[in-house]
Amino acid sequence: MQLKNRPRHVLTTTTTTVLPAVIIVLASVARSDGALCDKSDKAALLAVKSALGNPPALSGWNSTVGCCSWDGISCNATTGRVTELTVFALNISAPVPAAIARLTALQSINLAYNRLHGGIPAFLGPHALRDLTFLRLDGNRLSGPIPPTLTVLDLSLVGNRLSGPLPASFRADSFADLDLSDNQLTGDASLLFGAGKQLAALHLSRNRFRFDLGRVELPEAIDILEVDGNLIYGSIPAAAAARKWLAFNVSDNQLCGPIPQGRYTHRFGPSHFAGNKCLCGRPLPPCA
Repeated sequence: MQLKNRPRHVLTTTTTTVLPAVIIVLASVARSDGALCDKSDKAALLAVKSALGNPPALSGWNSTVGCCSWDGISCNATTGRVTELTVFALNISAPVPAAIARLTALQSINLAYNRLHGGIPAFLGPHALRDLTFLRLDGNRLSGPIPPTLTVLDLSLVGNRLSGPLPASFRADSFADLDLSDNQLTGDASLLFGAGKQLAALHLSRNRFRFDLGRVELPEAIDILEVDGNLIYGSIPAAAAARKWLAFNVSDNQLCGPIPQGRYTHRFGPSHFAGNKCLCGRPLPPCA
């Protein structure tokens, strides 16, 4: 009743105040449902879907809906460019789609736990996708060598069929989290270490790497080191005693000598050091 008695100019002022707010809300809704989807990125994603065999789980990827609202897709709110691509655990059997190379604003790619096969394409890295910092290809059937362009800050290739040595380019590039476990990789992985590198987590378990662990310099930030199940020899670096390890496993290698004694190395039981040539000291039997 009070609203009917209010002066006309008050109603007009209220209306003009509310309308911009409504417009802003509507614009926000339009943006969130993919209205700003970049046309070229949308075409590239439809090509990706086709290359993956048009799986039923991606039926929502269609030309009638803006691509920024599709499952597994995120976009830049201003430009509409696709920044994240996730096709996770859909049991898809196909090579890595070449059309991904056209999504040049990608920052994150997650294609883990499918049945992707063939080699890893060279475009999956910052040389072609310059903003890419996160790449998961774990749990697939990818084979062959790791391309030298795959220098992504956060990289997981665990559980594939990759073989051969690491690219020499990995020596100069910095990783933060690198997981190469459960492959058939060989050669010298010491090039990943270095005091000046930003590496925080390194997983090399169950490969055929062979290098002298005692000669490496541990990165300052490293707090996860899992290198079990390789052919690594030498000794554990003395600097390991002072690190705040979250995970540490050097079992089933060819290491010798005393285990560095520190507050955080004491957190790990015998299984983390067992199966070596002649490691000794807590938590293994004392050195002679």
